[in-house]
Amino acid sequence: MPNFSIIIPVYNASAYIEQSLASVFAQSYRDFEVIVVDDGSTDDTVDRVHKFSDHQSLRYVYQTNAGPAAARNTGLQLAKGELIAFLDADDLWHPRKLEAHFERMQTSGKIGLSFNWFEVLYDRPEGDRLMPWFAPPTKSTLQWQDFLIRNWTGTSSTVVIRADCLKGRRGFDARFRTGEDYQLWLEIAQDGWEVSFIPDALTTYRKRPSSLTVDYLQIALDELLVMKQGVQSDNPSAKAAINLAIARRQVDVAWAYFRSGKKQLAWESLKQGYRAIPQFLVERLTRKWLHRPRNPLISAKAL
Repeated sequence: MPNFSIIIPVYNASAYIEQSLASVFAQSYRDFEVIVVDDGSTDDTVDRVHKFSDHQSLRYVYQTNAGPAAARNTGLQLAKGELIAFLDADDLWHPRKLEAHFERMQTSGKIGLSFNWFEVLYDRPEGDRLMPWFAPPTKSTLQWQDFLIRNWTGTSSTVVIRADCLKGRRGFDARFRTGEDYQLWLEIAQDGWEVSFIPDALTTYRKRPSSLTVDYLQIALDELLVMKQGVQSDNPSAKAAINLAIARRQVDVAWAYFRSGKKQLAWESLKQGYRAIPQFLVERLTRKWLHRPRNPLISAKAL
C-alpha cells in the first residue's frame, strides 16, 4: 500500500499534463501511486499521459465528462494511500512537495489536512510568476472558523488529506461547478481535524484564460452556496461567524456582478452583504499592495 495517492483530474489539458506529471515523478519522496482521471477529454490527453506508462505507479482512467468533483471522486474510490494529494492537470509541484507534507503529517495523527503556500504562474508570453492574491495565514494551525474567512488553500493542488478524514463522507459535492474542494475542506475542519499550514511555496498554480478558476462570478456564487448549504452549526457564536461569512460572499458576488456590467444584480447582492463591506475593502487594498509594481520576489523554492 503506498503512503500517497495522487489524484489528477484532467479535461482537455494536453498542453500541460506532461509538465504536471513530470513534476510528480521528480518528487524526492517516492512512495506514491498516481491516478489520472480523464473526464471526457477530446484532445490528445491520453497520448500525453501514456508517455509516462513506464512508471508502474501510474494509472489512467477515462470517464464520460461529469465535472471536476466527479473526477476527483472517481480518484478517491480508487485510492489506496493513507494520504491523498490533489494536483490539477495544469499545475506544478516543487520536488519537496510530498516530502514536506509527509513530514508534517507524521508530527500528529490529529492533522487531517495540510496545505502549502503557492505562487501564481500567468499563462501568457511573459510567463509572470507572482505572489498569490492574498497574504498567507499568520499561524501554522487553522480551525474551521479560519476557513470561513477564505479558502486559504488557494487551489486544491496545495492540499494533502488523511484518508481517514473521508470515512463516512461522499467526497466532493458535485452541486458546485467550482468550490467543491472548499466545501470538503470546511467539512474536515469542522469535524475537529487539525489543518496544518506549510509556509513554503511548493505549488505553482497556473492561471490560464480557459481555466474554471478565471470565472470570478461563478466562483463567488459557488462560495456563497457553500456558505449557505455546506456550513451549519447550532453554536450561537459559530452561527454569527457563518452569517458574517455569508455577508462577505454576498459582497464578492456584488463585485463580480458589477465587473460583468450587471449593476442591478450587483446592488441586490450588496444590500444583503453591506455589513461586510469594510472587510471587503481591507482585502482589496491588501491585494493592491501585494501586486504593487516592483520586482517580484519569488520563493527560492520556486520551480
